[in-house]
Amino acid sequence: MVSSGRLLLTLWHGRLHEVIYRTPAESVEDASRRNGRLFAHHGQRDGWTEILDNGFGRTYRRTDQQRYALWSYAMDITTFGTMGFHQVKW
Repeated sequence: MVSSGRLLLTLWHGRLHEVIYRTPAESVEDASRRNGRLFAHHGQRDGWTEILDNGFGRTYRRTDQQRYALWSYAMDITTFGTMGFHQVKW
């Protein structure tokens, strides 16, 4: 899915709930292609809706509302996770 970079995986209650891809692309076109592959993989045949663009990055929700995605275009880091983990009150 990605050819280089770093991944951070978050396990919670024995399950994978978040994946952070730190895989900076060398160009806008490379980032677009990589994000297309990542969003397709994590979408699991569902689409994504952009929720917010705060000037640093964009927040998305998967159509079934079970997953979220964050893309920091300022740092080119992409996060995918479950809504259950995202909404936990610590």
